Amino acid sequence: MEFALSAVGATAGFAFGWLAAAYQHLLYREPAFREGRLAGRRLLLARILLAIACATVAGLALRPGHYDLGPALLTAGFALSLLVLASTDFERKRLPNKLLYPTAILALAFGWAWPDRDLQHVLLGGAAAAGIAVALFVFGLLTGALLRIRATAFGLGDVKLIVLLGLLCGWPALFPALLYGVLAAGVVSVALLLRGRVKSVFSYGPYLILGGLIVILWPAAFV
Repeated sequence: MEFALSAVGATAGFAFGWLAAAYQHLLYREPAFREGRLAGRRLLLARILLAIACATVAGLALRPGHYDLGPALLTAGFALSLLVLASTDFERKRLPNKLLYPTAILALAFGWAWPDRDLQHVLLGGAAAAGIAVALFVFGLLTGALLRIRATAFGLGDVKLIVLLGLLCGWPALFPALLYGVLAAGVVSVALLLRGRVKSVFSYGPYLILGGLIVILWPAAFV
């Protein structure tokens, strides 16, 4: 019976991901993206992948011995929001403000509710993340200029995402979250280089989100 709540969470997460993939186009600001919604096999694949991911994180958030119900639901809610952002970044290389801003506001308002951190940890994490994000954005611009490409790995959306991760992970857990994200993205970068795609630009957000999910799902290892 102790895994019943986790199973319920996984089921609800699967249903959420299945529906979210079909309606994530409503989050985009650009009319072309809003009208060019996924369909056919692409929609089916997106639904399956997002549903499985959402089921996994929801089940882990509500697992026995993790948090009490309130903080566990908080973890599940933020994790699901991050996964939808990862999905939109994979689809359109966009991190929609319609989801990113409300999630950041909620992280600032309720980040202290986890038992292993307080408001000071949240604010310090957000401030440190802002500084790191700006530095990475400038680095991305310089790299783009050297490679003579307009699109860069780190966009303004990634800057805002890093600040969101800082608020969610808090201080000092932000740093391992970013480290895991950068390492995961580095594997993709190396793969592209080996294939000769030096000027290829990929979505960085999903890998940063992966790092953030690791930290908020296993917080005891990082606080």
